[in-house]
Amino acid sequence: MYPMRDINIMKKRNGFTLIELLLVILLIGILSGVLLGVVDVRGLRAKSRDSQRISDLKKVQTALELYFADHRSYVTAENWIEVRDIPGLSPNYINVLPIDPMRTSEAIASPCSVAAQRNYWYKSPASSPGKYILATHMEVSSSDDASLCSSLTNWSSIAGCNISDATLFCYGVENPL
Repeated sequence: MYPMRDINIMKKRNGFTLIELLLVILLIGILSGVLLGVVDVRGLRAKSRDSQRISDLKKVQTALELYFADHRSYVTAENWIEVRDIPGLSPNYINVLPIDPMRTSEAIASPCSVAAQRNYWYKSPASSPGKYILATHMEVSSSDDASLCSSLTNWSSIAGCNISDATLFCYGVENPL
């Protein structure tokens, strides 16, 4: 039927040509470019950092409760202090005190300012024994919905500030009541 030479040529044609491969690569490149244009990568990263902040505050909260179980009181802090400066927690109750994922500034006095956005804060005045607040600011407005600072029971009696700046998405946790 077919000469032997034609059969060998037909067997060699089983692969893709260079042009076919280049077209497929080009189509994949176009589709990935369109996908990256639709997906908000910066927004996803911000939400990821906000999730890390929530997790960090929960870890510190657990450490504070362990401290309370041993000492029958919380660490006293009359003014806002950074979580990393809470005495007596590390390394006995938490290995390492967390730092905000986007920490940039060093000396900030209170979470009530715009400049405080990249810190974790703690306050537990002696005038309110058995109460504390942990607070931070989120990057995405919906990230603070679960625990708005202003919705905390202890906020008005302990915080001593009114966060009215619309760009601050304050998230806080407090001692269990």
